[in-house]
Amino acid sequence: MDDTGRRRRRSRPRWRLLAGWALACVIAVGLVLTLREQDWSATRPMMTSRALPFLLISCVVNVAALLCAMMSWRGILADLGHVLPRRTAAGVYFVGMSAKYAPGGLWVALTHARLAQSVGVGTLVTVAVSLLNIPVVLLTGMVVGSLAAPQVFGAWSWLLLLPAASLAFVLARPSLVGRAAQAAARLLRRKLTASGSGRQIRAAIGWQLACRLVSGLHLWLLTLPMGAPMGRSLVISVGAFALATGISSVVVVLPDGALIRELVLIGTLSQVLPVTAATAVAVASRAVCLVTDLLVSGVCALAMASRLWHPESITSGATDLPRSG
Repeated sequence: MDDTGRRRRRSRPRWRLLAGWALACVIAVGLVLTLREQDWSATRPMMTSRALPFLLISCVVNVAALLCAMMSWRGILADLGHVLPRRTAAGVYFVGMSAKYAPGGLWVALTHARLAQSVGVGTLVTVAVSLLNIPVVLLTGMVVGSLAAPQVFGAWSWLLLLPAASLAFVLARPSLVGRAAQAAARLLRRKLTASGSGRQIRAAIGWQLACRLVSGLHLWLLTLPMGAPMGRSLVISVGAFALATGISSVVVVLPDGALIRELVLIGTLSQVLPVTAATAVAVASRAVCLVTDLLVSGVCALAMASRLWHPESITSGATDLPRSG
């Protein structure tokens, strides 16, 4: 029995190593397909000396938006009883989010779960955070997207009052989020430790709202060298990008909402730019997001692979418990 136990313990690292390489291969294939299927020729109007400073600043702005998104994810995790230091959370979140370029939202959850185990967060908790993050992204995207609603929905713009009301309800009763996660865990005959205070959920929503606003600024910066009016394009760009990312977040069959996001952006930006220029901006936005995603996740991956990344212990909370009964 002892020999069998030792063999099992030795085999676990091998399986984990193989699983890690399999996930890396899936992410790499998704990135290659994303690069091949995108028509980058539309960005030629952006390849000028006048547009270059706007492109560089746009990349910096989008990195700031990514950090806001990470803090939102960290807040949801904290509300479920696991407070990770910022550096540790950044490593898990950004490397895991690189899997969004693979078709299907399942890969992001799997990668996050694989990485989170190394810092003491159970798989059930990580999956719960991934599921709870979807409505947060969607609702905040719809709320900020209301800035561009008249250009997209016209007389039907009032429909965006529904996600606004839903978000207001969650802000008023944030403890319901933890209770909903616990109820779902009970259906799986597991027990999930949640703080239940809801304070971190409010913080997560605040960070996600900041992410929607800041990320829209990167799109606005790209419209300026194309001759868009500064004031009107600011409102439309922020609203359009929030709306596009919110809608594409639920279309999990496409890598990072490919095509859906571009269609929404082109249709909205055509209110302030010619269609050809709007197309150039939408594709340039995809390039900016891709570059910054790869840059941030690459830096985190290199840090995690080296001795520079020492995951700190969780400051509070516990992992999911074994099956009841």
